[in-house]
Amino acid sequence: MNRKKITIRLTAALLVCVMAFSLAACKKNKTSESDASALNSSEASSITTTTIPTTSLTEYSGPVANTQQVTWEETNLEAEKTLYATVTSGEFLNVRKGPGTEYDKVGTLTRGQTVTVVARTSNGWYKTVDGYYVSETYLAAEAPTA
Repeated sequence: MNRKKITIRLTAALLVCVMAFSLAACKKNKTSESDASALNSSEASSITTTTIPTTSLTEYSGPVANTQQVTWEETNLEAEKTLYATVTSGEFLNVRKGPGTEYDKVGTLTRGQTVTVVARTSNGWYKTVDGYYVSETYLAAEAPTA
């Protein structure tokens, strides 16, 4: 074997050892408080606690409304309707800013996922409660079967 292959193999082996050692150390440090109370006083004094600082996240208060200017006609439904995405397994139904594939995609739905709609456009798209659009081609009133 040439020197480069040996170096690569030794480096890979070293990385595997370091990862195994790190995992073992992590498992050892996961002693719970109930486990610590069961230990005798000399063992309990050797337990170290690592404190991880918490991050404050912005609270999500509901769907963000669509800011796309409406330049199409849509008819409000009599009542909100829950529909199911009927795309093929592994496929995604795009949620868009407007009723057409030329509008920006803002999210996706997977097979069987529900969406609540409030209006229908003249070109075959439904408007969701938060103001986005999904194609009626891939929606149904009943959940798709496996």
